[in-house]
Amino acid sequence: MKGYIKNRTPMWRHAMKRQIGPGQTVGLDVLYEQYGKKHELEEGKPFVMWLKNVKLTNRDIWQIVYEEDPSEAETIKDKEEAAEVVVPYVKKESEVDEIANFSVREAREKLPKFTNLNLLKYALQSANQLANKDTLCRMLRKRIVELELSRR
Repeated sequence: MKGYIKNRTPMWRHAMKRQIGPGQTVGLDVLYEQYGKKHELEEGKPFVMWLKNVKLTNRDIWQIVYEEDPSEAETIKDKEEAAEVVVPYVKKESEVDEIANFSVREAREKLPKFTNLNLLKYALQSANQLANKDTLCRMLRKRIVELELSRR
């Protein structure tokens, strides 16, 4: 299988039972040997779609390139380039309770868009009091620190 996954971020990421450095790639053949056979997936496009929709869903972090034929590879790359990292400002102010009740998946998608430091601090206080919100609290703390550092 021609193709690879690539870490787009400037930080090391842990995925697919391995540490992947900034800009590093991992071949699809290696991942298919490890996961495709285990999950009884067909080689090729079904495996790549499974990677995109199940394992590596965040397009801001992971670039998945699969070259089936030249025209197919171009369309996949075009779609990936169209989904470049653009973080728009949140127009509607969310409520503290909305943020505190985010699932981890929602938080990964929406937290980078928030710039209101006080709103995030209140959401963190609210989420700290809820059960099973440890990961969300870590994500909120990280975003708060990012905003505080950027405002110095």
